[in-house]
Amino acid sequence: MLDSELLSPTNHRPGEYGDLYRCAACGTLQQPSVPDPARLARLYRGMRDDAYLTEDAGRRRTARRILDMVGRHVPIGRLLDVGCGHGLLLDEARLLGWEVEGVEVCETAAAYARGTLGLKVHEAALEDLDLGDERFDAVLLADVVEHLSDPVSALRRCRGLLKPGGVLCVVTPDPSSATARIAGPRWWGLLPAHTFLLPRATLRGLLRAQGLRIAEDASLVRSFSLGYWLAGFAERGGRLGAAVGAARRVLPRKAIVSVPLGDERVMVAATPRSARAQAEPPAPRRSRRRRETVVHAERA
Repeated sequence: MLDSELLSPTNHRPGEYGDLYRCAACGTLQQPSVPDPARLARLYRGMRDDAYLTEDAGRRRTARRILDMVGRHVPIGRLLDVGCGHGLLLDEARLLGWEVEGVEVCETAAAYARGTLGLKVHEAALEDLDLGDERFDAVLLADVVEHLSDPVSALRRCRGLLKPGGVLCVVTPDPSSATARIAGPRWWGLLPAHTFLLPRATLRGLLRAQGLRIAEDASLVRSFSLGYWLAGFAERGGRLGAAVGAARRVLPRKAIVSVPLGDERVMVAATPRSARAQAEPPAPRRSRRRRETVVHAERA
């Protein structure tokens, strides 16, 4: 039974996910055993992850890396972070001069962002968010689309929140990466909380279908304390896990280490700069045959 603890961002225990299905046409992985959207929203609302902020320094370093990518295409302006969590990325963006807002369903995370960091955060699901005519120069979906029951609708909504010339930045695990294929059933991206995992090519196609131009597509480099990395590798088991477990006793655990695993994409997609072009996004190409076959991906 899925509970709030299993949904927490710091839960990366291997092997706790349900059956997986892979689309034969595009390679998207789906976990159909995830609860219905209403129950899932309640679980996220009540989630508490006290360990998240112990990696504050590394998470902020990762956030600055993402913001650097966004800033290469939109130097400054209004920024909306959908699924902002405790608000660390928003806080870093504010320090850079952005005018920031966040959206977060988790009560405790939103309370920290508002109460401790003094950020403007809407406590709501994206589909329930009412911003009126507000538009943003940048919208971020970092570690979010893989948790949603309808990623396509989420991308469409975020695209509608952008100003002409604005950018949408999506960060999400890539099941088509070499790292994911080599790790197999013990890949960290296979979690109870992940409903859909979009391969790189599929995500690019979905963004283009919304009339967006892929401005940048890169592998995310994550930063965590050495102790966090070692604990994660140890959980994967096998000879590597045993060796890492032994190394944890002698290595400096608090040192911040940045590791390029190559299995998580950062895509920055830009809207047209003219209002006319924004109102008329190009129609996506249609295949002559629709392929919707799924195959069961058994776990070892």
